[in-house]
Amino acid sequence: MPDMATSQVDLGRDRSAIRSLWVAAAAVHLGIRVVVVAAIAVGVAVHSLGFGSYGGDLGAALGKSDGVWYLGIAHHGYGPLPPTGANGVYLTRTSLAFFPLYPLLIRAVHVTGLPYLGSALAVTAIAGVVAAVAIARWAAAIAGERAAIVLLVVWELLPASVVLNMAYSEPVFVAAAACCLLGIQRQRWIFAGFAAAVGGLTRPTGGALVLAVAVGGALALWRRRTASQPDGGGRRRLALAVAVAVLIGLAGLVTSLAHVASRTRRWDGWFWLERTAWHSGLDWGRATPATIGRLFTGHDPTRRLPEAVAVLTVIGVLALAGWAMHRRPRIDPGAGGYTAVAAVLAIGERNYVYVKPRLLFVCFPALLPLATWLAQRSPARLLAFGVPVAILSVAYNTYLLVGWPRAI
Repeated sequence: MPDMATSQVDLGRDRSAIRSLWVAAAAVHLGIRVVVVAAIAVGVAVHSLGFGSYGGDLGAALGKSDGVWYLGIAHHGYGPLPPTGANGVYLTRTSLAFFPLYPLLIRAVHVTGLPYLGSALAVTAIAGVVAAVAIARWAAAIAGERAAIVLLVVWELLPASVVLNMAYSEPVFVAAAACCLLGIQRQRWIFAGFAAAVGGLTRPTGGALVLAVAVGGALALWRRRTASQPDGGGRRRLALAVAVAVLIGLAGLVTSLAHVASRTRRWDGWFWLERTAWHSGLDWGRATPATIGRLFTGHDPTRRLPEAVAVLTVIGVLALAGWAMHRRPRIDPGAGGYTAVAAVLAIGERNYVYVKPRLLFVCFPALLPLATWLAQRSPARLLAFGVPVAILSVAYNTYLLVGWPRAI
């Protein structure tokens, strides 16, 4: 009886600690997002500063760029295919390049009576809270609760983190990614598979989550095989669970790609659209040197700021990757594989160099070594370093919405 009572007390403490972490993560996320949206509201309202042409319309700023496409899909569907030229290539861009889950969620919330933009921002807000809590829980199991909260703060202040306030799909994808990595960490394979499927229905980077499930499952099987204790059929059950999880995860990505293939009548339809209609796709980083050259030769360096930040972000991610290889705590191979593939897809983007910080925004596991190091500093040092960084981050993210005329 004493042992049972002790275990119940420990379980209660564990649950209390988890709830406290959830509350702290949600509070950090919501607090930072409120500050950012307030800064954006001030920015769009101050015409004399010359920030953009939104005329004080906060909604136009929060729904700009990709948000226009997502809101259009939610409202009208994917619509007819654009006209084609003599070579069969579409003459205009098409919404088929955008994966379906986020606009479907917007439409589902719109049924409640909210306008489409309000519905999109509601989906973004809910997904952002889920992402924050899942990231914190994943990181806390590796580096402790303090490092987990520090990681969350750093992630919330990254360049292009303003997408957490916008009609963009990144919050939904990061929520799926964090839940997937959390499921792998806790060996809840079916949960991880469904989270990977959600990611695959949201963004093409969902393929990296399928890889994470496969790598994490293979590692778990190898550990079970090398264990000295009798297996009792557990290895076969684990192998089946991992296989089912991988298939579930693949189903999300395959569904998104098959939808585009059926509309374009090409098995490689989505990749073809990226390459021809959107002039995008992978060039394995060959565009980056040209971007660096333009930073020194451009006539208006102030309009090159996001490109400069993109180059610095790429350098920073590569430095963090090298740091992570030589510093503990190290992330598990599944999370490492996901981060590596997502980073390669982002850095290898052949056009729109200024969007690389947003594409790299999903690589939150790479921040763990930095967060662990920062968590060891005193509160006074964290504040002395963090407050200026936070101010700079809020100002830059506000500029992206109010002053930068292109996509984020």
